[in-house]
Amino acid sequence: MTQSPQEWPATVLAEGTERLRERDVRDMNVTAGRVLADTIRTTLGPKGMDKMLVGDQGRVVVTNDGASILDRVEIEHPAAQELVRVAESQRDRIGDGTTTAVVLAGELLVAAADLMDRGLHPTTIDRGYRLALDRARSELEERTLEIDPSDTELLSNVAHTAVTGKWSDEEAAALLELVVEAAQTVERDGTVERRRITRTTIPGGSPTDSELVSGLAIDTDSSSTTLASLDVDLPSRIEDAGVALVDDQLTVEKADAVTRVSVETADQLARIADYEGDVYREQARGIAAAGADVVFCQKSIDDEVLAELASQGVIAVERTRQDEMHKLARATGAEMVMRVDELTPEHVGQAGSIERRAVAGTHLAIVGDCPDSEQQSLLLRGGTDHVIAETKRLIENCLDDVTLAIETDGVVPGGGATEVALASTLRDAADGVAGREQLAVTAVADALESIPRTLAASAGLDPIDTLLALRNRHERGDETAGLDVTTGQVVDMVDSGVLDPAPVKRHAITSATEAATILIGIDDMILATGDGEPGHDHDHGHDHGDGHGGVEATGGYPWAVGH
Repeated sequence: MTQSPQEWPATVLAEGTERLRERDVRDMNVTAGRVLADTIRTTLGPKGMDKMLVGDQGRVVVTNDGASILDRVEIEHPAAQELVRVAESQRDRIGDGTTTAVVLAGELLVAAADLMDRGLHPTTIDRGYRLALDRARSELEERTLEIDPSDTELLSNVAHTAVTGKWSDEEAAALLELVVEAAQTVERDGTVERRRITRTTIPGGSPTDSELVSGLAIDTDSSSTTLASLDVDLPSRIEDAGVALVDDQLTVEKADAVTRVSVETADQLARIADYEGDVYREQARGIAAAGADVVFCQKSIDDEVLAELASQGVIAVERTRQDEMHKLARATGAEMVMRVDELTPEHVGQAGSIERRAVAGTHLAIVGDCPDSEQQSLLLRGGTDHVIAETKRLIENCLDDVTLAIETDGVVPGGGATEVALASTLRDAADGVAGREQLAVTAVADALESIPRTLAASAGLDPIDTLLALRNRHERGDETAGLDVTTGQVVDMVDSGVLDPAPVKRHAITSATEAATILIGIDDMILATGDGEPGHDHDHGHDHGDGHGGVEATGGYPWAVGH
């Protein structure tokens, strides 16, 4: 006899409602992840095409970098925010591969939704995903190719892979050479000392006009009075220069709000002027007597002191940034003093040379040949602020990848070759997995192949045909075959020099899998008020009739509770 819904047992109704609610929450998480991954995927292509972001205040940003998109897009859904954290972790710990991590996490969420439709429990999917992750990490380790940090050509290939499609070939060739040279110069015992590479941006020219100079480049135009404006013939280059660092103003102490100076006669005014002149001369003589040929001051310097120092052949640079002061201290061995009258010869450091140069109208002081820490400076050029900013960001990406390649001694084939190889391995491994977990392992293999599909789409190729071509090459034993996005051909990635640092792939796969397993395990959402304290008595009424009142009333945010 069929019962009406009103006659169904209350427990059956409750269980059915609970299952629907769990499924609704998971569907929302999967949808949020898919939408975010698709958004990032569209920033890739067609290859080389930028995207324009318009902020709520009308600020326009043009970029084709997924990480830049995520930095600026306002994201509210908690599940999507979890994927943003995946990208942030990839960027902060590795520096590259943020797009790969987000796209892969989105594909794993979509695959998990399909598996749940087929009857798999989230915990079963979790176990299968983790089995696949362990096998993928192990296989990735075996496929890692060792490199020699002195191999300039190989490191150039790594850097070029990081920026393919984001620069023209001419710009890439010029800039990547500078990046590799800088990294190799500051490499010591397998470690790239990145703090010894200074990135200085100079407006004007094009990125191909950028150059690498040996030494620490200080922008002296940040001073209110530039060295070029002084009517003194200062030397353009000083050998074996003494360097003083002062964290104080070089000026006459001014009267405060309480102290007052009254001048009644011309003689008194002259005496005050003489006093100020004596102070200026005393400061300049003290710096020169300490053996300093150049003084860098973190604060301002009065024009009279600048002129007095210049008359004694001492170059003075005011308003030097704090980070530059620390770099100068490390490079020259100088010790920063808080007051100029505390400066002694023991505080003065040494530099093999200090050169004054003008680059595109910007005046620089280049401190080089330092005995304690040799510095390198990348002078980055560009016609607009946007071009310079993008150049600097891409330079950082190149440095990240080159640093990883040198410090980990390992690279893997790019162009989707590694993902296709890992997918093939996981499908073979799935046959040996008992139970439903093998379906989840196979799903991870399918998700990994989303990377070469995305590359193909961004290069204007058919993703399915490209993936089939890659699979066929790998089945024939060419396990380093990948997609060359510049030609659209499937070629050997090692021979073509398309290489990625192994940690980029390892961290992307790990963080994407962990984020997906967290999100598919969520089965309910609660409204977090944000104003509760431990032990607080919540035995009072809440009006949630419209499903949103709690958030609007308390400023809280819905979050999730898992198993």
